[in-house]
Amino acid sequence: MALEPPKPIATYLAAFVTRFFIHCYWLAIAWGIIAPSALADVHTITVTGEYRMGPFDTIGDGQRLALVTAKSTALDEAVAYLETSSTLKPLGLNRDELRAYSASLLAIRQYPSSTASDEATKTTTISMPVAVVIDPVALSQQLADLIRRERAKIELMQIRDKIDDYQKQLDKIHDQLQIVKEKADARPVLQHRSDVLNLIDTEEQLAHTWASLLGTRELKEHADHGQRETSRPKSGASARPDNGEEHRKKGALLTQEGNYDAALAEFRLALELMPGLDRAHLGLGAALQGKGDVDGAIAEYRLFLKQHPNDPDGHNNLGSALQQKGDLAGAIAEYRTALESQPDNALAHYNLGTALSTKGQVDEALKEYRTAVRLNPNLIQAYFDLGALLKDLDQRRDAIDAFREYLKRAPPTPANQSWIQQAQAYLEKARESRQERGGRQN
Repeated sequence: MALEPPKPIATYLAAFVTRFFIHCYWLAIAWGIIAPSALADVHTITVTGEYRMGPFDTIGDGQRLALVTAKSTALDEAVAYLETSSTLKPLGLNRDELRAYSASLLAIRQYPSSTASDEATKTTTISMPVAVVIDPVALSQQLADLIRRERAKIELMQIRDKIDDYQKQLDKIHDQLQIVKEKADARPVLQHRSDVLNLIDTEEQLAHTWASLLGTRELKEHADHGQRETSRPKSGASARPDNGEEHRKKGALLTQEGNYDAALAEFRLALELMPGLDRAHLGLGAALQGKGDVDGAIAEYRLFLKQHPNDPDGHNNLGSALQQKGDLAGAIAEYRTALESQPDNALAHYNLGTALSTKGQVDEALKEYRTAVRLNPNLIQAYFDLGALLKDLDQRRDAIDAFREYLKRAPPTPANQSWIQQAQAYLEKARESRQERGGRQN
């Protein structure tokens, strides 16, 4: 996915972007928004990323891949420029640090893509222009605040390493697609590529979240000294949403995606903005539990339940953490408490079934699994666990029905592959057994 010489359309567009920014800055001077002396220090970088589409790519694929290339190249050029800036030299940052920290502070502006077809080679190339405007003075102030935050420094370096690794994975996937001939063979590779692109997007969001978190702490420090928050400008890289609920929602989505570090940053920012946003503690608990910090998760759930002692989600989540820790009795008690206030909670019934099954109370577990799928037929894992328990009890007919329902509803995602294979193997064995019995009867 290396950059190739830009096509004429991309060249014209890049030139237009440059002129556009210069025009905007001169207008800003005329309106008194910035001083003429500031213009000399502002540097604009424009880059066009390109991706030559393969036979299995869509336009959307091409745009995303061209954008990844453009962003990476723009960041590299920005860092090369910053290394020569006398304004930033006193900070003593090396290239790797500049690259990691700048990724959270620099805004890369994306512009409409263009498409060029080559009739001779029957290929289509997507061009994606981006621009970065760098104000070394402002950036120096932001970096000086950032490098005082040890946790932020560590997190941003880890994010940069992850993105570098994901980009290497994209190169390997690109090579794999060059040798694939059939669309059926390409499908899992394309899905893997889409997953990697999503991971890159999430890590980039996390990097900017850390910058927002620093901005929030800075505002809080100023408020402690009697300065009003409204006196601070909210433009450029220091701008950040002040709605804690939006950060809570974003944290919930990141938790679902399995990006627990990013989710934790969002939930903590939500609580800094809105300390009374109790449900963010539920989110924190879920993210901590996902990372394996079960004790931390239990503490967050109990903190939430102190304020909301009858909340079924709180008791259900606490039950799952206790079960993960091995406290089956405590988990069962929490699940039952959740169901007292919300008897139709399918997830609580399912979780209770797993705890009862582990404890050896199989009849009660079967009842809970069946209740769970009756209340929510899309709770697919309950079908598998029901089938597995019936299989162990040698209740073949009911086990076959449960596994068939699971296979009918379970999407063929990588996370489900192990369960799908087990269900298919059991059904295949049951079919062979029926055929063998039929042959003996004949």
